[in-house]
Amino acid sequence: MSEHTVDLTAETFEQTTGAPGLVLVDFWAEWCGPCRNFAPIFTATAQKHPDVVFGKVDTEAQQELAGRFEVQSIPTLMAFKGGVVVHRSAGAMPAGRLEALVKSLKSVDVDAVKRAEENKKLTEQGIVPPGVHPDAEWDEGDSEWVHGTTDAKGRKQGPFKYWRADGTLCNECVYENGKPHGPFKRFHESGEVSQDGEFVKGDIHGPRAWYASEKYTTERMHENGVSLSVRKTVMTYDHGRVVDVKHYDGQGRRVVPSTGEPYPDRPKGVPLEAEYREDMNQWSHVNLDVAGERHGLSRFWLPTGELLWEAEYVDGSRQGLFRSLANDEYQDPRVRFDEGRFDQGEACDAWTLLDEDRAVVLSRDLGVAQFEEELSASQVLSNLPRPASAWREYAETCLKARKHREALLAMARAVASDQQVAPMLELLERVTLPRTPRNARGTAAEVLENASNSWEAMAGALVRGGDAGMLLRACAVLLDQSDKPRAALDFVNAALLLSPERADFLFTRGLILLNMGLDAHALKDAEGLKKAEPDSASFLGAYTRSLFPVFDFWPAKETPHSTYDNLPEAPAQTLMAIQRVVQKYATRLQKIRTELQGRFKPGVSLPWMPPDMSALLPQGPVELVEDEVEVGEESVSVDESLAVAGVGLPDLIRFARGDWSALTWLLWSCGETKLVMPKKVISPENFGHAAGMSSQRLWRARDRRVTGGRGAKASGAASFEFEGVDIDAVPSQLVGIIEQHYSETQAMFYWLADSDNVSPWQDNLRGS
Repeated sequence: MSEHTVDLTAETFEQTTGAPGLVLVDFWAEWCGPCRNFAPIFTATAQKHPDVVFGKVDTEAQQELAGRFEVQSIPTLMAFKGGVVVHRSAGAMPAGRLEALVKSLKSVDVDAVKRAEENKKLTEQGIVPPGVHPDAEWDEGDSEWVHGTTDAKGRKQGPFKYWRADGTLCNECVYENGKPHGPFKRFHESGEVSQDGEFVKGDIHGPRAWYASEKYTTERMHENGVSLSVRKTVMTYDHGRVVDVKHYDGQGRRVVPSTGEPYPDRPKGVPLEAEYREDMNQWSHVNLDVAGERHGLSRFWLPTGELLWEAEYVDGSRQGLFRSLANDEYQDPRVRFDEGRFDQGEACDAWTLLDEDRAVVLSRDLGVAQFEEELSASQVLSNLPRPASAWREYAETCLKARKHREALLAMARAVASDQQVAPMLELLERVTLPRTPRNARGTAAEVLENASNSWEAMAGALVRGGDAGMLLRACAVLLDQSDKPRAALDFVNAALLLSPERADFLFTRGLILLNMGLDAHALKDAEGLKKAEPDSASFLGAYTRSLFPVFDFWPAKETPHSTYDNLPEAPAQTLMAIQRVVQKYATRLQKIRTELQGRFKPGVSLPWMPPDMSALLPQGPVELVEDEVEVGEESVSVDESLAVAGVGLPDLIRFARGDWSALTWLLWSCGETKLVMPKKVISPENFGHAAGMSSQRLWRARDRRVTGGRGAKASGAASFEFEGVDIDAVPSQLVGIIEQHYSETQAMFYWLADSDNVSPWQDNLRGS
């Protein structure tokens, strides 16, 4: 025996696991994260049990062993006694569970395990094993043998027993008219009771107890973080609904389930019906409805017994009175308590801040509650611009109706229009709770973590005193994602005016500007980020350059080179086929250009706009095909179509970038140096290198995305620059742009180099 783990191989495995003592084997691999996390736990447990052998099998080096035991996922833990497998489980175990498992496995009777395995084989053959009633039938759904009687209607009636596949009794209960009714028991494999309780007409009612066992068992008890020190758990049910849970140690003392420590003494003032919540370190009393939702008065106390908060609920939503302790939450240090009302979960109406003696320090009217449907349809979230005066007028209209949430959002848009911050600050002072800066940030952060896609939640957090800059910036993000970039820009500008110190808001604005096609403005924000957030500045700059290229003749900037073998020597497609495909690329690019131009005012000059393709389309756009075609002996799908309506500007530019790259390299392959329809095919000498380069760069981009560049590093693959940045230095979030760029170019070369192909948009040209 040893206090250390032992590396096992095919040569040593049989001898080691065939020993009479207990042997635990961890099947693992170096690349497996859970395996690496489990390794120190396994080693530490080995040091506690020198009478047990702890072996490790590297599944990469010992593939024959992994295959023999059909190891499908790792880590896999197996236990042997005298060569007999007495336990098997997949997944990493916490230290406490592994420790308990080792102790239970020491007492395992190998002969009993052998009998159990023989019984399982009988079960697999449909043969009732010894120990099971001879008239029992196998239930595939529960994977158990079952025996009992039925009434004239075929319903279960009277006593029933259930056995595991290994022949051990697992459950006995009583049925009445097809429903469990009366006492029941479950059993560990050892025969000890694992559960007992009572059913009433199909529902568990009254106390239901779980009992731990020191012996090996498949019955579960210590789940969801329950400490191994817990030896008995009692749940009290009210006709199927849990109303109380208590945990006890081996001496029958009530304990905290997560730690097994003694249950705390109840402080004075905390009622008997309240329970200690160790996950919150609070006492609580919560009433639930039949669906298990909070209903009625819910109350929470600190460990000292001081009331923390109480609120009225209706079907899971706060509705009515709310009171809470409010230490260090509000700007006025005298405030000790706050109280107010909720309507369907939203704070509303008059809220009062109170001092130690419950004297009023301050009152605020939070207005009426406004919900998702109303807010999402509000004109304050419209993408159409308005002058500041119009937004302020709208805010006043909302205030008269006590729609304070909407008024704040309207005022934010006014601030963005004329950059007059004072009216916004005055309104915040009038209609929101005055929290400390730290608490305001925490209030906003909690909402943004859980409900950043909800206007109701974010606007509600505004009136409750959440950090206005953070919340308005989040509104900007949601609007940008909803294809309302003009409104988004207003909100992020308002956020910056309220919180000019927040450099990260510049990053948000930069992304919004890119979605509006304002690349020069985005680059200015990238410049402004350099000192405070250099990484964000670098990303924003790289994203801008990647998203808004200059659409000139790109092959003129490249010297094609590839290290691939078996490169094509010349185009295999006919001039007529090439001209047809040139017009398809031109049609797609013209479609993108038209869509982009429709999003800006007529006459606006945009340096990144894809060029006019009309010279290549003298007869107008050509048909873009969607069809199934035969290529050789294979049926492939062709989809030349391009949907542009409702597509975000960045995605449109990515489409244009891929098609432009493919088009210009196609023209280059015919000997052209500018955007003209080829009249003949005179391919450059390095045609094959250009085709190989597109594939090689696509592979490098995919390797960077999937493995982080490990494959390229291992193979020594050549690097390349994309928009002036080395592929390995490009921010990982932008690698998809590069991949799409070269995917289109590679597909074009695949088509061009094989006369059997009918279109660059064949699905079989886009795999590798």
